[in-house]
Amino acid sequence: MDVQTAKKTIKKTALDREYKLDDKGKVVAQFTGHVVGSAQDVGTDLAQLKSAQNPWSWPAAMVGGQADAAATNSSTSLKLNPKKINSFVTTTVNKLNANRSQTTNASIAKKDGQFVVTKEVYGNNLDTGKVEKLVKKMVATGQTTGNLQNTYVQPTVKANSEKLQKDLSTLKQLSTVKGHYSIGGDTVTIPESLIRSSIYYKDGEVSVNPSVFQNFLAELATKYNTIDKTRTFKTHSGSTVSIPAGTWGWSIQQSSEATELAATIKKGSDFTRHPLVSGSGQNYSGNEIPKTYVEVSKSAQHEWVYVDGVEKISTDVVTGKPGQDTPSGAFFVWSKQRNATLKGLNDDGSKYASPVSYWMPIDYTGVGLHDSPWQPKYGGDWYKEHGSHGCVNTPPDVMAKLYNLIPAGTPVFIY
Repeated sequence: MDVQTAKKTIKKTALDREYKLDDKGKVVAQFTGHVVGSAQDVGTDLAQLKSAQNPWSWPAAMVGGQADAAATNSSTSLKLNPKKINSFVTTTVNKLNANRSQTTNASIAKKDGQFVVTKEVYGNNLDTGKVEKLVKKMVATGQTTGNLQNTYVQPTVKANSEKLQKDLSTLKQLSTVKGHYSIGGDTVTIPESLIRSSIYYKDGEVSVNPSVFQNFLAELATKYNTIDKTRTFKTHSGSTVSIPAGTWGWSIQQSSEATELAATIKKGSDFTRHPLVSGSGQNYSGNEIPKTYVEVSKSAQHEWVYVDGVEKISTDVVTGKPGQDTPSGAFFVWSKQRNATLKGLNDDGSKYASPVSYWMPIDYTGVGLHDSPWQPKYGGDWYKEHGSHGCVNTPPDVMAKLYNLIPAGTPVFIY
């Protein structure tokens, strides 16, 4: 042949050659060179060969890429196109896999409340990467039939896997963990069934599900939270009064606690923990009223300060004027400030600004304890006409002592 005829012949041979994919003796897919590539320009090579040809010695590379051509590292006449190959292989594999059994790794499942290893399953679904390698090899070597059985997906985790057996041991250990809460003077047992149900295995990881504990923690919160509860308070005289909820108290941080509880269980050891809470006044003894506190009786217009159970201050005060009453409740000193200016509105709507030397706010509306040098007297019925805007007015010399006696966080019980 002349060069042009030989070039056309090689191109046609390369692109028209048919390749078959066989699976257990059955052809399940086929393709031609057109589908996976394009013919190389072999014109220059052919011209050189023509000029010095030996009619008895033609390289196999020039007639479609036979096995011996690959062995001599000669270029084949078919130039593979990565995009075409990927498209063909992806489409073919997706179509063939639609009705094939899936290969699955060995794993761990919970059966009848117990963790057991589930063995690997060998399916006949095809591995896209392996099929692509097979197609490339077929074209490179001139192999017109490829065996798909060697491209089945293989399990990467088997039942005898060292990691799987270790994870199984961990899961069994976590299932025996016993947990308790120390809260409000009580020891509360976390149900063992709840702990077991929180433990699971997924994607090769041992995990503990925090959401399993939401209802349990909500029940604890209902029983033990103090922030929104009316309290029984024993006064200085020994009588008992009910004090409504105020700013003093605490509540379980249910979402954060669920996460921390799951992390504690995952450590694999028996435990007793205090729940995460927000607020003030948390204690673990069950005795909610501490020994250091401030007591204010509005009816007696009097204030007592106890430190470690010992009365340190007893003084008359002036509380809120009727209509601007000092609120009753369990509060706490959330800040301490020197030389503050208290601002607000008088009865007639005019503004006031009262400088004080000692300011200890106890709620979030502007009520607090402070000195009141403008008050000529304290106690009795003075508050009815000359009461505050809601604060507890305390004699300046007494307020200075009170300020230095109690720290921020001290509860203030007003009734």
